[in-house]
This record gives sequence, structure tokens and C-alpha cells, in this order.
Amino acid sequence: MKTENNMEKEKRGDLAEAVTSVIDELKQEQKLAAVHTYTSTLNSYILFCREYGYTITLADTFITGRLKDYQSWLRRNGLSWNSVSTYLRTLRAIYNRICPPGSPRYNPKLFEDLHTKVESHTKRALTGKQMKKLLTTDSCSLPPDLQRAMAYFLLMFLFRGMPFIDLAHLNKKDMKGNVIIYCRHKTGKQMTVRIPGQAMELIEKYRDRRKDSPYLFPILNPEEEEAWELHQSYLKALRLFNKEVAKMGKLLLGVRISSYTPRHTWATLSYYLGVPVGLICEALGHSSIRVTENYLKPFEKEKVDKANDDLITFVMESESRKRLSRKSLKYSGLYNPLLTK
Repeated sequence: MKTENNMEKEKRGDLAEAVTSVIDELKQEQKLAAVHTYTSTLNSYILFCREYGYTITLADTFITGRLKDYQSWLRRNGLSWNSVSTYLRTLRAIYNRICPPGSPRYNPKLFEDLHTKVESHTKRALTGKQMKKLLTTDSCSLPPDLQRAMAYFLLMFLFRGMPFIDLAHLNKKDMKGNVIIYCRHKTGKQMTVRIPGQAMELIEKYRDRRKDSPYLFPILNPEEEEAWELHQSYLKALRLFNKEVAKMGKLLLGVRISSYTPRHTWATLSYYLGVPVGLICEALGHSSIRVTENYLKPFEKEKVDKANDDLITFVMESESRKRLSRKSLKYSGLYNPLLTK
């Protein structure tokens, strides 16, 4: 347990030292995605301080004015609000380590006026019609690199919205007959996925045939054994995949898609079909239904708007049928306004 003197000493210390210490802990815990986030945040903040001539002490960092300057700097450099949120939430995590909530020095309002929310403004999911087009399109007309990207994209959808990181890390031994049993990379939760018939042909065509590779698909470098190097290999593969599927989406659908699209599409179409949220949660491997509800929240407005459109159409069509009925009765001589209200 840290004493107040130790916390004050840390607060006067260097931000880079504090972040590096956290990064070392995260590496030991094999939380490599978090390592990447903390490293990116530190590098970004150092560039900001150099441009403004600011010191990088913890005490000078965790001041409302400095944090607001950093937020403005991030936006001027073209970062999206979600990226800004990532960097500020990382700094907030560092602050909470130095000044734990409830401690005498803790300021609960420090990040109150800063953008730390995650918002989804772009539609990440495809419609059923768009997904059907991808599933039924002959990919032979595409360049080989886009054919492969399309195969991975479809497999992720067919495997119940499997994330790209899980597809990349699938082992040959994970496939047992027509079932894949694996552990989610993010949560460690064991998943069992039945392989749909449409997926078998894609697996046979694009499976990793390297004898020295443990992977089901040739996405990662089998020679990378160290966790950090393997993670870097994955990030490189992810960037390439996103670049290729973006080209594919523009070419075949005229829309922007990414590695998130298969997962969001599977979840959203299931949601629109009335699949219970609990089943969607289980299929996606989420840790709780609350995570799934937050995941589907961006699409709730669309569902409500669609219901409103359907209601208006129903009312208008009902009114049209009523007018037609009145007209028919009038011509037959049986029309009585008091009976057709």
C-alpha cells in the first residue's frame, strides 16, 4: 500500500517513467493490446509537450488546463473523437494509479469536461442484402489478395462474428471435424463453433499448408514465438487485412467496411431477426449481457426508426383501404358516412 508521501513523490515524478512502469507490468501479464495503447498515448503526449515546450512531470500533466490543451492538440492533428477518448482514458488510468479514487489528493472532476466517451457515428454493419451479395459473389473476378481477404471476411461472419484476432490465432488442432473449439483472445472464454457448410470450401482453399505452422490460416508468422513479436506480426496482418477489405467493399458494395464489419453485421442482423440478446451474448463470447447491450446500442435507434416507418406505412395504407371502401360503397348506393367513420 502506497503512503501519501510516496504518492506525492510519484506525482512529482516523470510521466514517461510512470507509463513505462505500467507497460512493463502489462507485458508480464501478456496484455499486449493494452501495451500498444499505453505506448501510443505516451509517444503522442511527448510530441505534444515538445511542441508546446511543456515539462512531462506528473504534477504538471494532471491539471485541467494542460489536459484540455492536449485534447485540442489531438483534434488539430486530425484524430477522431474516439481516438482522443482512448488517449485521455489512458491518462486517466495513470492518474487513478497515482491518486486512487477516494484518496485525499484525488480530484473526481479532473476529467469531467474532457471527452472520454466512446461513440459510434459510422454504420459498421452491412444489410442482409449486402451480406447476401458477398456470400453469393464469385470472387474469381477479384485480384488474389482481395480473394483471400474476402474469404477471411466471410469466414468471420460464418463463424458467428469471430474477431479477426481470433481467426488469425486459430490452430489446426482447434478444428475437430465440423467443429472449431478455441479460446477467445480477449477474454480467454472457450468457444465452440459449428462450421457451416458454406465455410468448409473456404477453409480447404485458404488453410495454412505450411508444415511448420500451427495455424489454421496463413495469417501470422509461425517463426515468431515471443509474445510481443507475435503481437506485432498480428498488428501488421490486421493493417493489411483492413486495407484489402476496404478495397473489396468499395469495389463490390460501394461502401466502407473493415475488420469490425463481419462481427457487427452478424450481431445486428441477429438482433433485427429477433434473436434474444442472451443468445447473441453467448454467440459473440461477451463477458456479460450488459456488454452485448452496449454493443448493440448504436443500432437501437435504427430499429426504432424502422418501427416508426412501418407504423406510418401501416396507417397510411389503412387510410387508403378505408377511402377505397367508401368509394366502392358510394358507387353501389350503400354509402353511409355515419357507418364508415
